[in-house]
Amino acid sequence: MKIAIVTDSGSGLTKQQAGELGIYYLPLQIIIQDKMFLDGENITVEEIYEYLRNGEMPTTSMPPMGLVEELFTQLKAEGYEAVIAVPLSGGLSSTSSVMQAVAKEHQVNLHVIESYTTCNIQRYLAISASQLVEQGHDLETIVERLRASAADSGTLIIPDDLQHLKRGGRLTPLAAALGGLLKIKPILRLDRESEGKVDVYDKVRTMSKAQSKAISTFQEHGLNEAYTLTVLHSGAPKEGEKLKAMMEEAFPGLDVYYGLIGAVISAHTGVGCLGIQYIRKVEM
Repeated sequence: MKIAIVTDSGSGLTKQQAGELGIYYLPLQIIIQDKMFLDGENITVEEIYEYLRNGEMPTTSMPPMGLVEELFTQLKAEGYEAVIAVPLSGGLSSTSSVMQAVAKEHQVNLHVIESYTTCNIQRYLAISASQLVEQGHDLETIVERLRASAADSGTLIIPDDLQHLKRGGRLTPLAAALGGLLKIKPILRLDRESEGKVDVYDKVRTMSKAQSKAISTFQEHGLNEAYTLTVLHSGAPKEGEKLKAMMEEAFPGLDVYYGLIGAVISAHTGVGCLGIQYIRKVEM
């Protein structure tokens, strides 16, 4: 069976990177000052950070409907008998729903893998899907293995700027003001238990305490060599490197990927944000 893998820019991949991995790609839309950009195509995440530093409030939207229809038409024409899609969390975007609607209309055999998150977990699942296809596994096995790993994953986010959470409606103006005065750092979660939505997990004083709490939460999960870990930052490389070192010390012998927080989360949290993720490795 000929199987195509599709992901979106929430994965942190650019269109070029996805193509080199044999993965089809859909860009999310980034709207800044009434101007629309295609994430990973004509704007980089570093450029988005710069807009945020200058006080802009980017908004994000699902990939253009026309591009989804164009891609699915192309996949049918190229003879694909099934499509495995790894979009960002359905709790963050309607991308998954749009894909399913277009697939139904065009009679495409689509299987959506709910990642419950975004960034590197989504990226890892998409790349793993491509590898499983290359290895010749059947459709049912690939989907089953990807979903099993996605269900055993977690994301914790530590924003530095409460004002972005306030503007996004995730904190009241009073809570944001008090949090700033008291130096409160909320720890946000994005996982299966939060239904793939950004939710407040805990609140602590100071960034260092937030980092320690996030790591101890992961330790309680009993992570071992069967898992892969991620440390992410949005324009805060110094803090990101420090957190990576803490993770490597807390989880010796485990793979720790280091990267950037993508546009969707950064639009909620602003720059200076840190994140950690874990996911059970996909069976190969």
